Amino acid sequence: MRWGLRLVSTSNRKIQNAARQASPDVTEHTTRNLTHLPVSNPPPAPRETVFSYLSRLAATWDTDVSEVANDMGTSFKRFLEQGPEAFEALATWADLESGQLEEMLSWTGVRTGNVRMTFRSEVFVSRALRNPVMRGCPVCLREDTMQKDGSSSATMVMRGDWQMREANICLQHNHPLVKLWSSDRPRERYDIAARLFEIKDSILAGKYDLTVVEPTPYDIWLDGRLQDGRDETWFSGHPLFAATTFCRLLGQAILQDEDDEAGLPPGAHNATGFEIAKLGEHAVRETLAKIGGNCDGEPYKAYGLLFLRLNDEYVEDEGFAPYRKLLRDIVLDHWPFAAGKKLLGEVVEERRLHSLTTASQETGIGHGAIAHFLVEAGAIPLDDDRPPRRRLFDARKYAGLLSEIPTLVGPIAMREAIGATKKELEAFEKEGLLIPRTKVAKVKNPWRISDGVDFVAGLCERAKPVEDHDPDWETLLLARKRTRVSLRDQIDAIHDNQLTLGKRAAVRGLHGLVVKKSEIDRLHAAQLQDENVVKTEPRGAMSAAEFGRDIGLRNHGNFISLIEAGHTPAFRETNPKTGRQQYQLSAEDIASFYGRFVTLTTLSRETGQHRNTLRRLLEASDVGPFAPGGQDFGQVFLRAEAVRAFR
Repeated sequence: MRWGLRLVSTSNRKIQNAARQASPDVTEHTTRNLTHLPVSNPPPAPRETVFSYLSRLAATWDTDVSEVANDMGTSFKRFLEQGPEAFEALATWADLESGQLEEMLSWTGVRTGNVRMTFRSEVFVSRALRNPVMRGCPVCLREDTMQKDGSSSATMVMRGDWQMREANICLQHNHPLVKLWSSDRPRERYDIAARLFEIKDSILAGKYDLTVVEPTPYDIWLDGRLQDGRDETWFSGHPLFAATTFCRLLGQAILQDEDDEAGLPPGAHNATGFEIAKLGEHAVRETLAKIGGNCDGEPYKAYGLLFLRLNDEYVEDEGFAPYRKLLRDIVLDHWPFAAGKKLLGEVVEERRLHSLTTASQETGIGHGAIAHFLVEAGAIPLDDDRPPRRRLFDARKYAGLLSEIPTLVGPIAMREAIGATKKELEAFEKEGLLIPRTKVAKVKNPWRISDGVDFVAGLCERAKPVEDHDPDWETLLLARKRTRVSLRDQIDAIHDNQLTLGKRAAVRGLHGLVVKKSEIDRLHAAQLQDENVVKTEPRGAMSAAEFGRDIGLRNHGNFISLIEAGHTPAFRETNPKTGRQQYQLSAEDIASFYGRFVTLTTLSRETGQHRNTLRRLLEASDVGPFAPGGQDFGQVFLRAEAVRAFR
């Protein structure tokens, strides 16, 4: 301890001057009182603030903070304003050693800008350190009076970590920090000696004491971070103010459903959030995702103050950037934010999710109708009973479906587009030659016009002109009614060049396509003969034409080309009915095809999903038809690529 030359403060000099003008007895009495003044200044205590030390100096010299500040050549107001000259005057007057003032200032917090302070080499917002409520550990204050000589006001030390909003307990005694006094006026609040004098008896009597608590990992982490910066958690390198605030906000989001949140112990939110956050980003993501998945409300309902603070108060604070990004990613994974909307400080570049509500708003189609398409496509489960705004699906994956739904038409518009009668459309649909976009009966507009137009256009390319009233020709539907040769068999025979297709010039579209009656009769006769002929094919064998139809390849030539190119096995055999050579597939050949290839039809059988759903899935995964060297084999896909698409 250093010995000082100052034996009196300003207030005591006033007493001395008055004594000189009084009688000798008074002078002798005053001088005798002065002998009780100290002859040294107390050293700063560990973690002590400037205001605490200034108050202890005043109490040591039996005066108040204003007088001792004046005696230093400055004012208490300048200390409150954190004037550099006031701190320098303190160091000079108290004869502080090098570094002592800097240490005290680091535990006090020095103003940096309008609403920022530097505290323990970290930047905090001022309100995180400056609060009308002054807290402390009563056990520490009581021990201070026992370990030092002098009045309680001169020995009790206010520690800097007590003023930090996110600090909860004193680790030295495991005692919760308690409210000691409160004042909205900084001059009264930081006249610490005066305030402690008012409550010293209660402190010494133990009236401020509470039940001790076990320190949490958060308390231990924060104390170590404040003491020397040590940190082995995910927060290492993150600003302390943002880290402690995030712990509290995350803990509040986790515990917001607790039945008695008001009864939680002090610091429960900080401790709960820290237990998750200390494990790292992955653990935080999982927790935020779980909260989001369990909430039917909006993000601010799910995350409470965590969302509100990061989206408003801390939206531009760089210290909170990692936490904003984490929360933003989770929100976009659980809520349907549109592109162009601002979320947690950033503009959403691409929509990730749609809800039935947002999809309805964008397409102009009722969410009930949209739901039918999405359930059929596997985008949403049928048994999801959440409200439309929370029934979510992948916006990117089903963007094509959403853009297509408004373009779909009803049966009348479809018939007009392809030139078909009502019975023709129904018949071609029933035989699977024209497939609606959806088979849900409640959907009034299930047809994609392009499907019908392309189908009819493909047939028209094969048709030759026919006189409008030529009695040797009839429509495909009339041919089926007369001979019972199915529309599918007629279409297959047309593609196999076994049936000639004609086109009446005066009749538009599908209804204008006709077949020759004599050829239909021969095809019918062959089918009747086939029913009576004993089959000679080996067990499990099938003609290439029949197998091609079975796997959904309308163009017989595509499957033959696949065989002739050597991509799938088959053998040639003479057809006993026609005497013509044709390709046959044994059971092993069929198994070989299924092992390597799939079609939309075979995939539909295997998965139970509609062909249109499967087509969109393959397109979304960039899986195209098998076409080595650019050769076209139709809608045949490599099984391995299709499996990857499903995964």
